[in-house]
Parts: sequence; C-alpha cells; structure tokens
Amino acid sequence: MLSLRSLYLAVGAASGSFFPFLAVMLAGRGFSAAEIGVATACGSLAYMGAVPLWGHLGDVTLGRARALRTGAVGAAVVVLLLAMPFPMAVAAALVVAFNAFQSALQPLADSLALANVPDRDRDFARIRLLASLSFAVVSIACGVLYDRAGYPATALVFGVAAAWIVASVTGLRDSQRARVREKAAAPRRRGRFGTTGEALAIQPRLPAVLVAIGLIHLGVLASFTYLPLRITDLGGGPEMVALAAGVSALGEIPGMLVAGVVAARIGLRGLFGAACLVYAACIASWIVIDVPAAIVATRFVTGCVFGGMLVASALTIGSLLPARLQATGQAVYQTTAFGIAAVVANLCGGLIYGSAGSSLLFALTAIAAVGAAVVGFVAYPARGAVTRPADEAALVAALTTETEVPLGM
Repeated sequence: MLSLRSLYLAVGAASGSFFPFLAVMLAGRGFSAAEIGVATACGSLAYMGAVPLWGHLGDVTLGRARALRTGAVGAAVVVLLLAMPFPMAVAAALVVAFNAFQSALQPLADSLALANVPDRDRDFARIRLLASLSFAVVSIACGVLYDRAGYPATALVFGVAAAWIVASVTGLRDSQRARVREKAAAPRRRGRFGTTGEALAIQPRLPAVLVAIGLIHLGVLASFTYLPLRITDLGGGPEMVALAAGVSALGEIPGMLVAGVVAARIGLRGLFGAACLVYAACIASWIVIDVPAAIVATRFVTGCVFGGMLVASALTIGSLLPARLQATGQAVYQTTAFGIAAVVANLCGGLIYGSAGSSLLFALTAIAAVGAAVVGFVAYPARGAVTRPADEAALVAALTTETEVPLGM
C-alpha cells in the first residue's frame, strides 16, 4: 500500500504542475481563445485515441506497470520540449503528443489500485484522494514558482514527478490475471477493437454509463480550460489561477472521503446524480459571479462533488467488468471523460468563448450536467450492485484465485 500511496501522490503532482496552467501558457505564446480550443481539442483527440491502446497494453501486452512507466517518461520528454521557445504550430503539436503519453497515467494507476486494495468500496477512495491532495499542493506552489521563474519551470517540476511515478510503480504488484493467455480464458468477443470491443460487447450497460460520464465532463473540462481565462479576464494572475485549481483539488478530498457513506445510503446512481446537479448549479453561478475570489470559493464545492462523481464512476466501471478487463474499463472511462468530452468542450468551448463570451458557454455546460444526472440515475447501479454477464462468472471466479506476481520483472 505504501507504493500505491506514493504513486497517487506522484500522479497528482505531475498533473498539478502542468494542467492548470496550460491555457494561460498558450495564451502567453499568442494563442487566441479559439486557437487554444483547437490545440486542446486536438490534444484530447490524441488522448481519446491513446487511452484504449494503453488499456490494451496494460491488460494484454506490457503489463500495467511497464505501460505506466512508458507513459510517464514520454510525457516528461514532451513537457521539456514544450518549455522551449518553439513556434506556435510546434507548440500545438507538442500539446497533442503530451496528451497521448499522459493519458496512460490515471487509468493505469486506477487499475493497479483496484487490483491492490483489500476492499475497493472502502479503500479506493482513500488512496485516490492522495492524488487530489498532491495536485492541490503542487498546483498552488507552482503558481507561486511560475509567477517568479516563468512557465519554462514546468519542465523541471514535471520531470521530477515523472521520475517519482517510475520509482513508485516498481514496488507495486498486479495479479496474474493481467497476463492470462487466450487459451486459458473463457470464450471472448474481442473482435477488431481489442479489449475495448470485448468490454462493450459483454456489458450492455456500459454505453449508457459512458454517455453520463461524457455529459458531465463537458462541464468539468470546459471549466478546467476556460475558467482560468475568465479569472484572467477579471484581473486574476497566475497565483489566482493556481489557487482556483488547488482549492478544487482540495475539495475532492472530503468528497471522496464521504462518497462511500453517501453511496451506501443512496447508491452509486444517487451519488453520481446528486453530484452532477450540484456541479451544474456551480457552473451556472459563474454566469453572474464577476469576482475572482468568489469563483475560487465555488471551486471548493465543485471539487467536493467531482470527488463523489469520480468514486462513483470508477467503482461502477469496476463492478460492471470482470477483473481481467479492469485496465481497459478504466481506460474507456478516461477516454470518454478526457477524450471525447474534452474534444467537444475544448473545441466548441473555444469558439463559444471567443465569439459569445463565457455566459453562453457556462449555460450550455450546466444544461449538459443536468442531462448527465438524468442519464446516470438510470444507468448507474444501485447501492454498488455488481452486474457482470453470466458467461463471465466462471472466468472471474478462476481469475480471482490466482497468485499475485510482481510486475516489471
């Protein structure tokens, strides 16, 4: 468990050192709001294409630890290049490359966590919140650092975090089920789309769950990309942008801590639906709030409910799919949330923000969040119920008794 805690602290540090500042960094290089939207949308397309590949590599080819190391090292190299004064076109291409590598971090870390924690419902949230804590501390600290040293310092901070990820993964263990050969497994319906196609084929509930995840992340991603621009337009600097991101991440911690208690009372569907409605209310409030400090205060609330949504979604994916497809399941979740939804939110959000302003953008994404609550209440399981296909039962029973072996050897 020590290595797992270290891994989540490192993943949070890596994200916190870079993502809250990306839009402002690009704006400082001369990108307009629409151009930021195009660059980040292209990055999201790369994320969307790469995440299923990382899931397949983790479940079938490399193993989850090796795949995670590869993604961390590749992302660090790209951040180093992005800190250099390349032309705008090259910078945009590097944003795309970064998303392709960085997309390995969260889904593979989550799949390792779900394979290692003794009790998923109780322990996953307690481990996952460490990433939010690290994200908050590092993003706030980096806001101060970058205000004094400039944004090229991202290369140093992210590089240290990537090395930390590589070191942490070494001590983790994964189950033998990640390497089960085709001949030892039950009949599969993998087809041309690999393990992603198999997961969608064996679990009919999964597409609706992914629709709910995609709708709420339209608001989450539009907020993450364009709220820093709104804060800057209102007179806030790098420290205020960092504070907004840090406060949001800090809010995720109590959200995750109480998620299990709330889910036990109202179910995963109730937890997800309620969280989406609160997030929608916060997004709508940004239409009228014009004080950066007040926006920062609302970000604590969005962080709390995002923590609940994250736990509800990760546990839902974990319950719907068999153990051998957990890396793929988490990868599909991340593809929908930070790939498909991010493409729409960033590309359309940039056009809307640049032409009609922030009010219309926040109104539309608040409506999408309400839609997510409705779809999620129908699609998510009640009270953490496990819903696995009948023809997977024998395979799951066999795989869960297999001996644990260390990865990366």
